[in-house]
Amino acid sequence: MSVAEAGIQPEQSASAAPPLPPGVIVGGPLVQEKLRETYLLLGILYAGSAAAVVWALVQGIGRVEIAVFAAMFALTTFGIGAGMHRLLVHRSFRCGPVMRIFFCAIAQMAVQGSLLKWVGNHRRHHLYADDVGDPHSPHYDGRGYRYVSVLKGILHAHGAWAFDDTMTDNELYAKDILADPTAMFFVRTRWYWYGLSAVFIPGAIGYWLGGLHVMVGCVLFSGLLRAYLLIMVSSLTGSVCHKYGYRRFKNVDDASTNELLSTILTFGEGLHNNHHRFPRDAYISHAWYEFDLNGLIILGLGKLGLVHDIMHVSERHPTETAPEARAKPMAS
Repeated sequence: MSVAEAGIQPEQSASAAPPLPPGVIVGGPLVQEKLRETYLLLGILYAGSAAAVVWALVQGIGRVEIAVFAAMFALTTFGIGAGMHRLLVHRSFRCGPVMRIFFCAIAQMAVQGSLLKWVGNHRRHHLYADDVGDPHSPHYDGRGYRYVSVLKGILHAHGAWAFDDTMTDNELYAKDILADPTAMFFVRTRWYWYGLSAVFIPGAIGYWLGGLHVMVGCVLFSGLLRAYLLIMVSSLTGSVCHKYGYRRFKNVDDASTNELLSTILTFGEGLHNNHHRFPRDAYISHAWYEFDLNGLIILGLGKLGLVHDIMHVSERHPTETAPEARAKPMAS
């Protein structure tokens, strides 16, 4: 089903489409390839999640399934927040080759598309946050039309953007990833990592701890359903955290907010206004009640010598509240 068929397209005027910025691909074979992969991946997760709900109601789930769900959710949430977002997108810290492999692996195991596409989309989001060119803003659609309906905007930002007919030119926004052999290995083999995360690791643990019956429950509940729910949770930063919550840095030139529930569920990524003020910070909390678990783990890994060159710009400029200039796409 297309975005238009789902009834969540923006209210477009009869005027010509607004000019899109560089690096936005509209239509063509690359977009068709993106859509085929999106439909296939989400189709598998939709079917698996529905089966997981039926299984839980009919067969029930036990402590093993719940424990594996929690462990895999925590690992892949950290993979998205620390590996994908803070390491690959913003280069908030550095690490050696073994740790880079680890971060790329758990990021790709989050089952949210390839590392390459995720990095390119997120960098474009920062460059054009809540403006024409933002791939997943609740205020504009992929073609640059402004949303009038709050609900339609939220639905677009929360996931419908993945089904539109635009995509990011990664030659512009993720050139460094294209030149990174470690990252590109995981891009090329992403479906194997999806399978490990959503099927084989939960299934193997379930079989080891409880036999065939628990294995099926782990695959459905701790694997496929967990992967889908992680996508929904991660999407809160693009939808809720650009619409609701509080703004510590009110002069940041977009609609980003900090939102408590999103912050808890994403291990700190819901401190989105803080993040948009200091995009390269590895630790984004600015108050005792702003709990950034991803950042705390990164700082802890730094103490252990496993990561280094940890960025903390806000610590050097604690009273600075003026917005940073929008960063240019990272090409190297």
